[in-house]
Amino acid sequence: MLYIVTCLITEETNTEFSIIGAAAGKKEAAAMAAEVYKDYNKVASFQNIEMITEWLATRSSYSFRKDKSHRLQLAITEVDPEKAVPNKQVVFSAAAEQDELMRKVSQALFEGKHTAERGGSNTPSCPIS
Repeated sequence: MLYIVTCLITEETNTEFSIIGAAAGKKEAAAMAAEVYKDYNKVASFQNIEMITEWLATRSSYSFRKDKSHRLQLAITEVDPEKAVPNKQVVFSAAAEQDELMRKVSQALFEGKHTAERGGSNTPSCPIS
C-alpha cells in the first residue's frame, strides 16, 4: 500500500496546496505530515507533535488553525496501485468554509426576515421617509 501526504495552507486570501510525499507505511506518512505541522507551528511542544502524529496515523487527517485567517490542513490518502480506478481515490478534500459561511448567512437572513414579518402590525419598524 502507498500513502500520499498532502498539505493545504490558507493564509489570509492565499491558498497553497502541496503534495508532501509518499510513504510505504501509514506511520511513516504520519511522521512526514507531523514534520510539516512542526515547521508550521513553531511553538508546538514535543508532546503535541507526538499526539498529532498518532492522530494522523489513526484518522488520516488533521486541521490546525493558528487564528481566524491562518489554517493548515494535512491529509494522508491511501492509494492502492492495483485498484487505480479513475475518480474513485480522493487525494485531498478541503473543508468548504466559504459554502458553510454562505449557508449560515442565508439562514440568518431568512430567520431575521421571518422574525420581522411576525411583528403583527402593518407598520414598518423603521419609518420610511
